[in-house]
Amino acid sequence: MSHNPGNSAVRVSVQPESSESTEDLNVRNGPAIHTPDYLVVVPITKTLLDSYTGVNIRRFLQTAVALAAENDGRVLLLGFEPVTSDTTLETVRERVQAEGPNDTGRPDTIEAIKERRAQLAEVVDVAQELSPAPPITASLQVVRDVTSGILAAADRDGETAVLLLRGVGLEGDRLFDRSTVDAVLDNAQCDVFVENTGTEGGEFPLYVLNTEDHAVTPLVDSEARPVDSILLPVSAGPHAALAAEAARAVARADDALVTILHVISSDEARADGEDILKFADYVLGPNVETTTKIQTADTAVEAIADEATEHDFVSIGAPEQKSQLEQFVFGSLEETLSEQIEATILMARDADATMRSLYYRWKQGIESTDDNETSE
Repeated sequence: MSHNPGNSAVRVSVQPESSESTEDLNVRNGPAIHTPDYLVVVPITKTLLDSYTGVNIRRFLQTAVALAAENDGRVLLLGFEPVTSDTTLETVRERVQAEGPNDTGRPDTIEAIKERRAQLAEVVDVAQELSPAPPITASLQVVRDVTSGILAAADRDGETAVLLLRGVGLEGDRLFDRSTVDAVLDNAQCDVFVENTGTEGGEFPLYVLNTEDHAVTPLVDSEARPVDSILLPVSAGPHAALAAEAARAVARADDALVTILHVISSDEARADGEDILKFADYVLGPNVETTTKIQTADTAVEAIADEATEHDFVSIGAPEQKSQLEQFVFGSLEETLSEQIEATILMARDADATMRSLYYRWKQGIESTDDNETSE
């Protein structure tokens, strides 16, 4: 793989000791980054960069860019180079602090960091070509544990969201017998999105950045199928408003139609479902084309999966514990849907839980009151 001179824009940091801050160990090879308050952290794993995953990263990057642009923020592409021992970590820390990752006389680990940095720079180049165009920055972290690195990045001042991608090794890196995805969902003090792009992401969904051992399409030639229609299944759950915000971001970026779906049981009041649809439509706002549906079904997941076959993208809130979806305790709702349909699935977990929904409902009520007063 050719060396990308743009890799100098990728910062390198080494996992700090408990008494140090990551910021103290950053090696900056460019100007200081002045960041907007909202940040979408996108972990870029070694598996994604080096393995035959079947994932189209361009589709994934488009989601990250849309989320950041919707909030006037930026995207941080966070690469990781895991090492196997504290001794190696300390050696790398000394080399990085003393010399930087491009100096000669480095051990094999430093060579691997150089290669990973060049790969990450290529991902940055692709992300910067996408529209809308929020600021894109990148950082490569040398860590003992990827899960801890992601959680540390999520713990920052300012508003943060983490966007995780399934199928790229985050299910296998386990901390306390939990996958990285589960650990971030459970512990990150910020909004978390988990995306499953499937294999139907575009003309060349299969590619690897390092093409020496695989005859596949390189990243720069990959294409992602545009999103023309989005399904937004909604309920009264605490994560529905964030899922609607995500649908709004993707819809605006791709000029897509959003279908708002609410599934009710045979004994549930239809009027309550109508209220939920109105609320979701309010969150989407007047600049997104929408249509609404209420379906009666015994199983919500099956009804959602049937409807999702007619759409390119599904944005859904994380299931609540002890909800009607509890039967899927051995797999998340997002994973269950991804096994049944080919659309990209984005699951949203709201760090504020009901606070976001309460805010929208309050704002909706205030605007309704103002309209009535004006009418009178």
